[in-house]
Amino acid sequence: MEKSYSKRIRNIDNYLKFFLNENENFYFGLPFDEYQKSSLLDKYNLPKTFPNNSINVMPSAKGSVTKANLNGKYVRKVPEEFEVIMKRIDYVRKKDRVRIKYDRKYEVYKKVLLHQFKSKLFFNLNLHGEKLFISEKLNYDKKDTMRLTHIANVFCEIFNYFEIYDKDLNPAIHFNTKFDELILPSGTLDDQNNFDELIEISKRFNKNEQKQQAVQKRLQILKSYKPDIRGKGPNGFLGYIVFCFSDLDIVILETMYSDNATYVFTKKNFENNIINNKQTVLNQKLHEKRFVHKENWEELIRKYMEKLGKKPM
Repeated sequence: MEKSYSKRIRNIDNYLKFFLNENENFYFGLPFDEYQKSSLLDKYNLPKTFPNNSINVMPSAKGSVTKANLNGKYVRKVPEEFEVIMKRIDYVRKKDRVRIKYDRKYEVYKKVLLHQFKSKLFFNLNLHGEKLFISEKLNYDKKDTMRLTHIANVFCEIFNYFEIYDKDLNPAIHFNTKFDELILPSGTLDDQNNFDELIEISKRFNKNEQKQQAVQKRLQILKSYKPDIRGKGPNGFLGYIVFCFSDLDIVILETMYSDNATYVFTKKNFENNIINNKQTVLNQKLHEKRFVHKENWEELIRKYMEKLGKKPM
């Protein structure tokens, strides 16, 4: 039987702080197609097909983390104390083949239970129909770092890998600054380093190669108009990137998902309505334009930019 993975996270806060705000709800997980690639599913008694019904599972206790998950993790008591235990010695002496039996006293460190989380994992679909294998819903609370680190390490032990999903099961985007600041190195999308970084981010939203190519094509078209990269989308626009055209006084929101839509706002209207979610924007027609991701998307976006007097480079 194959060995469990040895990769471990010492402090999950070193990862989460680049994806989440404090007290934000999230999940650990991975796409089901990545789950299926694990050669350890049988070892941990995990199903190989996606369940028809919503179920939860607790991986079998095989490695150090999964054993601690089920049986608890014990550590030396602080301040250190010793206790005496009795151990039965039973062996056959080599020189004369006589069986030896006796009880022996040992002085050992007294241990106390550090945690016993018995965390379960779940199969679920997100709003885009993507199959996921995820943790329970968690909250980014630094007081709960021990439990969060433990659950991340359950994934590490079995899959050597995990992703971070937001409260709506969309992949959390790795940004180094807050929304109202530039999230990538200052510059425009036509900067090749910035463009390449967004392409890598987009791959986390679509494991399907055809959908990846569709997203990358849209980014390539936007790149030709040299927008500034400003941040991630506001409420209800999860998975969206904000592009600003200061010379046109507009903001374009483009999603990392396929089969969705591109939104255009005036800068003023976008700033005034940044707290509104996508449904409110649609109902109240707060956006200037909405381009659905259909075959004519490129034609429509190019006509719109031409109407504004913006030519591709």
